[in-house]
Amino acid sequence: MRRKMQDKMFELSYLLELFISLIVGVAVIIIAVYTVVDITKASFMGDAMDTLVSIFDKAITLAIGAELIKMLCKHTPETIIEVLAFALARQLIVGHAASWENLITIVGIAVLFGVRKFLLNRYDMVETPDGLIENDDKK
Repeated sequence: MRRKMQDKMFELSYLLELFISLIVGVAVIIIAVYTVVDITKASFMGDAMDTLVSIFDKAITLAIGAELIKMLCKHTPETIIEVLAFALARQLIVGHAASWENLITIVGIAVLFGVRKFLLNRYDMVETPDGLIENDDKK
């Protein structure tokens, strides 16, 4: 009885994650359309740097959204590290931080790549809603 209830709750949470990823996907598509419109309307004559930073900000936000969708659909440590790396890269590229904050961000990205390279097993297993253990990343 308890195991059946746990399985149903796991399946429900999995479906909820897919629904959330669908919502994020729709938001990413809307932002992509607005970004294309902004690029076509962009006037690089006046304040070109602000326009370029705005376009970079939206593009990286789109990439983070896409990675977030992957993270919600594939429960692997690698997808989590990719989302964090994109978020840190966004902060580094778009943010107007002090030099020491940029250094900390760069160190954070290096640590994430180190974790991915040396601490993640190529065959990390993931539990699916069916209760199967498989490797989603290397199919």
